[in-house]
Amino acid sequence: MVRIVVPTVWTPQGRTDFEGTPGPLDEVIRDFVARHPEFGRRLLDADGAPLRYVNICIDDDLIPRHQRAAATVGPDAVVTILSPMAGG
Repeated sequence: MVRIVVPTVWTPQGRTDFEGTPGPLDEVIRDFVARHPEFGRRLLDADGAPLRYVNICIDDDLIPRHQRAAATVGPDAVVTILSPMAGG
């Protein structure tokens, strides 16, 4: 089972841990949003493509934006979504 972890500030109910499906990372994100549409505006653009400015880790590895289209999520992986941050 894929585990998807979202930022606490995204969930007013306090739930941050969800189940997901294995496969290409972009499809994992789209499937997650299909099952939890409340996260759609934070993860997908108007055309339904995953936003590239949101940081995503698979297990303990941050996946660079230019490698996300080729990234695959295994059946026992943890996908951690990190809120974008501004500032300096």
